[in-house]
Amino acid sequence: MFHVSGYSDPGSVYDALGTTVSGERLPAQGDVHPDFPGMVAKDFAIKREPGHTDLWTVTWSYEVISSGFRAAPAQSIPERLPNEVSYVEISAEIRAEFFLAWRSEPSIPELGIPELGVDIGGTPVDAAGNPTSLQRNIQEINVTETVVNPDLDVYRSFRFTRNSRKFFGSPAGTLLYRGASIRRTGVTVYQVSHSFVEDEFMHLQQEPLIEPPDMTPKSDPNSDGKALNVSFVQPFLRTTDFNQISQNF
Repeated sequence: MFHVSGYSDPGSVYDALGTTVSGERLPAQGDVHPDFPGMVAKDFAIKREPGHTDLWTVTWSYEVISSGFRAAPAQSIPERLPNEVSYVEISAEIRAEFFLAWRSEPSIPELGIPELGVDIGGTPVDAAGNPTSLQRNIQEINVTETVVNPDLDVYRSFRFTRNSRKFFGSPAGTLLYRGASIRRTGVTVYQVSHSFVEDEFMHLQQEPLIEPPDMTPKSDPNSDGKALNVSFVQPFLRTTDFNQISQNF
């Protein structure tokens, strides 16, 4: 909290933000906290003191900042704040899920695009053709930006595509774009939240070679009936450059 005097209206106090008043500097938006370098000035309130005409109290609130979900921020002062156009915020949820698998530690093809019928290698883990459950590491990522004109056509065109090159720390092929949610936060300002899912296996699904007429996995007689051939299926073959979704990326 700061007390300033000699100003007749709140607009004059606002103009004094970021300047030195009576030997002490009033913070401006984005200024680093003097005692906690990881915090920056986010918002403020100006209030006239009761019984006075030119005495004001300026109260600043501070926020811990981060520029990415994988690493600490490279700079302590953000270029923009949440209510400003082109502001970008990243949040992530790290979790795991189980999936049906016939092989563990398979060979992942480049960009997650498999060749038809090529065996994935790895170690057999099925029980006589019946798959087991293995862990798949997942990271759900939301990138929220403040814009003036949301481009719905662009967002639609990128749905269910994977990243063709590294994007916000996620290796090429691992990140799936699920779409965007849009809400209006001002007269001409919108917040667009883009949803992504990162998968260490590039969203590939395992599929054993099926043998008619029973349509069961073809077994290897030399390995206790385990599936003889297992290949990958990629539900999301198309890859795109996610940096083209928005000029803010």
